[in-house]
Amino acid sequence: MIRTTYRGRPLKVLAVRGNPGRRKLVINGHTINHGWDGDDTQALDWFRNVIDRIEDSGGAGMVAMLIPGQYTEPWWYEPGAVDINPARHATRPGGCCACPMCVIDDADGNRARYMPLTPDACRYCHQVRDGHRHDVDFMNPHPYTEPTPAQQAGRQAAYAAVTPRTAT
Repeated sequence: MIRTTYRGRPLKVLAVRGNPGRRKLVINGHTINHGWDGDDTQALDWFRNVIDRIEDSGGAGMVAMLIPGQYTEPWWYEPGAVDINPARHATRPGGCCACPMCVIDDADGNRARYMPLTPDACRYCHQVRDGHRHDVDFMNPHPYTEPTPAQQAGRQAAYAAVTPRTAT
């Protein structure tokens, strides 16, 4: 068994019971694979390779465009360093996801994306304190949690950029 942290992400590699040649891979508490074929060192190297590829692609939000269909889930990123949009994809705080699920074509043919989260939205989801439901995401139930300073700053900057200003 190996427990380590790589680029802010807690990683675990465990032997599978009854099958010593296979490994269970866990990142940020989420099981990625129950029967990965290889030893502990190979599994750790695979994690590092994937994480490096994600970071080299621009991180949350950009990964969907550069590595299609993969690694948009929040567990691939450092906890508290990303926002989670309504499609459950990770984005930079105040940013947007570039995947086809999150980039929406409206009836007029305009391309739109999910709006940036408000600065006080939960650290783990898009809900605000008032009316936050801890059981909306059955895979990750949680109470309202204050956003990190990095999340608040990114959200505030993005929110200010899209909010029309009134003349004073």
